[in-house]
Amino acid sequence: MNALRYVFVTCVVGGLWSSTSTAQQPALSGVYSRQGAALAVLEGDEQTLIQYESTFPQGQSTGACECTFAVREKKAPGTWVLASVQPERTWTLSVESGRLRLKGPGAGCCGAGWKGQDSFSRPSTQALTACKVKGTRVRLQPLEGAAGSGPSVAAGEEVQVFASVPPPDLVPARVVQGGAALVGLVRYSDLVCPEKGREAGADVKWIAGRWIQVRTEGKGYVIEKYCDSATPSVLLKSDGALVVDFGQESVEGTVTAVKPGAAGESTLEVSYEGGTRETLQWTVVDAKRNIVRLKGGTDYFRQGELYVRDNARKGIPVRAEACDESE
Repeated sequence: MNALRYVFVTCVVGGLWSSTSTAQQPALSGVYSRQGAALAVLEGDEQTLIQYESTFPQGQSTGACECTFAVREKKAPGTWVLASVQPERTWTLSVESGRLRLKGPGAGCCGAGWKGQDSFSRPSTQALTACKVKGTRVRLQPLEGAAGSGPSVAAGEEVQVFASVPPPDLVPARVVQGGAALVGLVRYSDLVCPEKGREAGADVKWIAGRWIQVRTEGKGYVIEKYCDSATPSVLLKSDGALVVDFGQESVEGTVTAVKPGAAGESTLEVSYEGGTRETLQWTVVDAKRNIVRLKGGTDYFRQGELYVRDNARKGIPVRAEACDESE
């Protein structure tokens, strides 16, 4: 079946690394992002945490990485060896003058379908999110494999964190105490973080509405109806707000800019929750039937998906998948 399955697998591994670095804000600490992926570096005096999140093609669907590592060893020139639950499968981060390159085995937290490497431009760094501890004191928890308990942080004290949207229970955090930079994991529920407002959207009244995914069949089109998932769709509001429904999971975003092209063509700049961005080509492929193609990015829309406006779907047959009633 062709229904999208959006799979999240989390791998949390640990290790310790000692250095003579100072407690000043390290040049590498921050968030690096590109289409469909983000890499966060939280550098401390005795430990450095790396958080990697990405989506990638997985057959007919889209898979995802959500991995937290600790730097086990820093080799010259600029190669960081990351701790892993599979010692025979090494993950590394190459620190180059203008780029960070992550390499891994394509197993564990990523799984089948991941291409095994990713890279991020260093000039694209963004600051970590500044939050404050609420309630009583909380403790920076070491990653699995790191011995002992981490230091505590007092209520009201500021910590720098990286948290995706929606945030997980535990997020990597960095705090400076008494001249020392410390890192570890904290519960997101123990923090007060600023709410991220939605970016200003572009005026897309002319294409606003709900669009249902269709597939070509002969000289016409068909709408697939699945047993365990909804038919994928795109909901686009006039103010640019966007909801992409993959069938079992969905993601919200904003069309931040529209650039007109040739007749029936436009380029949409899209920003998703969590900070990832992509550029999509909106092309009218069948004006009579109200069929458009969304194509672009490196993940779900990479090959181009066809959609029909929901209020114009009359006459397009629905093909229902045969379901096992015993399940």
